[in-house]
Amino acid sequence: MEGEGLWEVADVAAYLKVPETSVYKMTRRGAANPIPHVKLGGLLRFRKRDIDRWLDLLMVSNLDILERAARAARRAV
Repeated sequence: MEGEGLWEVADVAAYLKVPETSVYKMTRRGAANPIPHVKLGGLLRFRKRDIDRWLDLLMVSNLDILERAARAARRAV
């Protein structure tokens, strides 16, 4: 796995500690949180910096959702 080059599905799966099938699912059209990728010659490729940014966005989005749910729960009491 290289830091600055293009990663393959196996590299991303190892980095995220998920099965390769999960990475493929995250690249499908209509995926809930599509992972940034490019298709070159029919093969999926990824950049580490894009994966890291995607992870950051997921964290911020999830934290925001949790915060809104907590506020709604407090109002309901």
